[in-house]
Amino acid sequence: MLLKSLKLQGFKTFPDQTKLSFGPGITAVVGPNGSGKSNISDAIRWVLGEQSCKTLRCSRMEDVIFNGTPARKSQGYAQVTLTIDNRDRRLPFGEDEVAITRRYYRSGDSEYLINKAVVRLKDIHELFMDTGLGRDGYSIIGQGKIDSIVASRSEDRREIFEEAAGISRYRYRKGEAEKRLNQTEENLLRLRDILSELEARVGPLEEQAKKAKDYLAYADEKRVLEIGLWLNTLEKSGKVLREQEDKILVARNQDEEVENQIQEIQAREETIFLEMNSHAAKVDERRREIQSLQELSGEKEHEASLLNSDISHNEELISRVEAQIQEASSSADSIDAEIEKRRALILEKKSREVEDQNALAACEQELLSLQEEAGKYLTEGEALSGEIASLTEKAGEAKLTGVTAASSISEIEARLAKVQADIAQRLSGLHQTNEALKDYQQMLDDTNDRIGGLANTVKGYELRLDSRRGKLADSKKLADQLSLDAQEKLRRANLLRELERNLEGFQKSVKTVMKESQRGALSGVHGPVSRLFQVSSEYAVAIETALGGAMQNLVVSTEQDAKRAIQLLKQRDSGRATFLPLSTIKGNVLKEPGLEDCMGFVGVASRLCRFDAQYQGVIDSLLGRVAVAESLDDAVAIAKQFHYRFRIVTLDGQVVNAGGSLTGGSLARNSGLLSRVGEIEKYEKEAAVLQEKLKKAQEEYHQLQAEVSKNEAALLGAQGELSSAQEERIRLEAEQKNRRAERENLQRAVEDLQKERDQSQIRLKELRAALEASRKVQEEAEHEISVIEEKLSQITGSQAEFSKKREGISQRMQELRMGLLSLEKDQSSLEAEIASMESRRQGEAGRITQLEEEIQELKQKNGELQKEIAQCLTQAQKLKEQAAGVEKSIEALNQERLELEKQSARLRAEEREKQSQRELTGRELARLEERKANLQKEYDEIISRLWEEYELTRRQAEETVGRIEEPGKAQKRLNELKSKIKSLGTVNVAAIEEYQEVSERYLFMQEQVGDVEKSREELLKLIRDLTQNMRSLFVARFEEINKHFGATFQELFGGGGAQLKLSDPEDILNSGIDIYVQPPGKIVSHLELLSGGEKALVAICLYFSIMKVSPAPFCVLDEIEAALDDVNVTRFASYLRRMNDNTQFIVITHRRGTMEEADVLYGVTMQDEGVSKLLELRASEIEAKLGMKA
Repeated sequence: MLLKSLKLQGFKTFPDQTKLSFGPGITAVVGPNGSGKSNISDAIRWVLGEQSCKTLRCSRMEDVIFNGTPARKSQGYAQVTLTIDNRDRRLPFGEDEVAITRRYYRSGDSEYLINKAVVRLKDIHELFMDTGLGRDGYSIIGQGKIDSIVASRSEDRREIFEEAAGISRYRYRKGEAEKRLNQTEENLLRLRDILSELEARVGPLEEQAKKAKDYLAYADEKRVLEIGLWLNTLEKSGKVLREQEDKILVARNQDEEVENQIQEIQAREETIFLEMNSHAAKVDERRREIQSLQELSGEKEHEASLLNSDISHNEELISRVEAQIQEASSSADSIDAEIEKRRALILEKKSREVEDQNALAACEQELLSLQEEAGKYLTEGEALSGEIASLTEKAGEAKLTGVTAASSISEIEARLAKVQADIAQRLSGLHQTNEALKDYQQMLDDTNDRIGGLANTVKGYELRLDSRRGKLADSKKLADQLSLDAQEKLRRANLLRELERNLEGFQKSVKTVMKESQRGALSGVHGPVSRLFQVSSEYAVAIETALGGAMQNLVVSTEQDAKRAIQLLKQRDSGRATFLPLSTIKGNVLKEPGLEDCMGFVGVASRLCRFDAQYQGVIDSLLGRVAVAESLDDAVAIAKQFHYRFRIVTLDGQVVNAGGSLTGGSLARNSGLLSRVGEIEKYEKEAAVLQEKLKKAQEEYHQLQAEVSKNEAALLGAQGELSSAQEERIRLEAEQKNRRAERENLQRAVEDLQKERDQSQIRLKELRAALEASRKVQEEAEHEISVIEEKLSQITGSQAEFSKKREGISQRMQELRMGLLSLEKDQSSLEAEIASMESRRQGEAGRITQLEEEIQELKQKNGELQKEIAQCLTQAQKLKEQAAGVEKSIEALNQERLELEKQSARLRAEEREKQSQRELTGRELARLEERKANLQKEYDEIISRLWEEYELTRRQAEETVGRIEEPGKAQKRLNELKSKIKSLGTVNVAAIEEYQEVSERYLFMQEQVGDVEKSREELLKLIRDLTQNMRSLFVARFEEINKHFGATFQELFGGGGAQLKLSDPEDILNSGIDIYVQPPGKIVSHLELLSGGEKALVAICLYFSIMKVSPAPFCVLDEIEAALDDVNVTRFASYLRRMNDNTQFIVITHRRGTMEEADVLYGVTMQDEGVSKLLELRASEIEAKLGMKA
């Protein structure tokens, strides 16, 4: 057997599925502290069934599930699968590979699987028992647990030795056998108690059984004779009953025919009544439809008025926009006039410019002539003159530049002042427009809020109105239904009252006596029995059935009153009647001990009625000997218990007669005389309740009608306010739109003026700089000219005239140039103004176009609104026409309802006629049935006795007993048998069956006691055998382990000695195990004197000794060499290598010596916080990479 692999998922620090593969030899698991190495050994221990949280290093079992980290969420379950190679069949399992799986959920649910089949924990323990891998095995040594082998008490060490000795399975079987033995002892004690009890009962029962057998023999003969005699009597009575039944059948057919005709008439009345109700409902529905159509028509007319209001508002807007267009057109005309005026000025300036240019050309020609004339002066004078001319020209140009700049400055400053004024004016207008827009926006917001509030109010009113209308319809429907139900109840009560008044259902004789009594012709007549008492509805059927025809018996005061009534009936040939004189009728009441305690017993019939005290005797005589039961089963049980001595009636009208006969089935057609008064009262009460409800419903209906009207008025008012608010919003939106357009125009104008102002300011700054520069140039040039002219005046005096002329021409040229510049500037200014005016004119044209488009849009909307108005008015007219048509259909329905009421009256008259006919047939049928009832009573008494005493029907009796030929002899023998049965005294017939049952049970119990005693002996023998096997096997294995312990101790300690001893050699199976060691060079009296490393090495020696005797298939050692020094670690590792021929080792270690001996290394790391990862390294691969040889 070999451990092949271990799979972990969600176990402790292994959230992901992790698989460790193991081969023969030594596998080492290494890694830093806290990396999760020991979780591998915990996983192996856990999957093998470990239940101790402390052993698994947990506070609760849920802690084995990965609990999550800051970077990873927790798992919902933990699962570990251990796969074992079982080809050697060391495990008692029929497959080559065994996979043990344990799964645990956070909910606390757990499951175990073997090869994916669900098993119990017990199955896991039994599978690994005596293999060293079990729950108490030694295959897994946890971290820090190795020295516990040495440190634990001697009694606690037995577990590991018993597992090594292979007696765990025997101890388990012995424990099971001892449990079964205890159960067997308990069963044996209980069986002996039962057996002694049965022995006391068998003797007396045997005597009672013999006496019962004699009784049964007499009873069987008596039964045959008695049944035969009864059958003879039944045969004679049957013929008479059949003749009477034929007569009743004819009368019943006649009565049923009349009844069917009455039912047919009533069905037709019911159909007509339903049709009348249907017509009434249709009329109400049509009226509601008319109301709905009228409301819709009103809504359409209101909608048309709202649309007319919209058209009026749009026409006002069109008038306002047209005024704005007129205003804009006037402004555009004034701009065109200004443009034309400025263009005329430009033409005038251009004309003057041509004249000044011609004059300037003449001055230049004249100045050229003067210069030629001055050429005759001296060269120096010419040179000076040339300089003077140059300087004069320069000074002139500078002066011209300065004058031009000064002129432009004055013009620009004037324009700036005008622009600034325009900007201020436009900004003021813009501010006013913005303020107006704010006001309009505020008004629009207020209007929208008002519209929203009004819309919510309208919606609230509509919802409330719908709710009220729904409640109104429900209230109307409820009131109609209550009215119909109340009328129906009253109709039925009146019908029953009329029947009661006319004594319908009573015999003719009873009617005759009662009529004469009411007229005063007969005295002392109290009335029919049915009218002299009251009974609850739940008992009415039972009392009616109990009374039968006696309900029509007449109660009178004395016998003389009865005689007079009988004489009257005889004289008038009005039939027969039974009279009950109060003076002579005395009844008695049924008094049977235990009757009231019977299941299903309701009471004695006379005690269930309410009546005047003077009628006590009559009621007791009729009902005092009749019991009432809940059901037929209860009635039969009660009758049987009291030997059929009195009559029992059930609540549903079934009868168990005295003697045992049963009468039942459906109720008779003439039933209901007793309950008729009660039904009248019930219907009248129900009608009163319904009328009270109807009154409340009608009040609620009128209240709801008022609320609906009130809500409708409130809704119309809210809708009117909403329409006004919507119109106001449309007006404000139009005003706001116009103001926004005006604001946009003002903003564009202000932007243009500000742009012009900024450009003029820049130009003004440039011109002022140019003016200052020209002044400086002019001053410098004039100064130089004065110096040169002084030189020229020294050269020649004739130069004065020349200079004067030249200066005059230069002055003239300067004036002309300045004029030209001024004209050019004026032209530029006029052209700029024209451009500005044209821009303004284009803006006004665009605004006019926009306003005209608005007018067209408003006119188009008005056209659409006109169409909608026409459509609304057309729909309103159609709705009115529909309402008129519905009104006509209501008139037709009312006419049909009137015709149905006439038909109903005719049917009621026909029904009264048929009721009279039915009364006649009913009286005849009642007389025949009364005669039959008397005959049947005699017949039933025999049948009831037949059933009461022998539980036989007549057919069964005829099949059982033959005809008796000599009734006299049979009667004599019957009397003899009755005497013999009486002489036997009390007989327990059940003793026969009871004796047989008890004797059989007695014999069965004797057999059971024997079987249990035999089973106890077998269990005792099994326990002795198991104990002996355990003792011999434990002693043999203990001696082997002790021998190997001494040898292993010397090898690992390098000398010394060690041995194991039983603390109680007399009790080998329960004795503790003591360890005695003597390390080389030391004298140790107690194990506690050893160092930690020595204790660990002693425990390892003992562990290896056990492994030599009972090698486990695989072992998991978790840092058991941690306390050893390097030398002992090397010894431990080498010894481990020697032991791996029979055992596969998985070692969790930090020690290098152990790692060096490993065939495979698994490195455990925790790169992510709280999550362990594995790295596999094989020693052969490392040696191959390093160039080492094994």
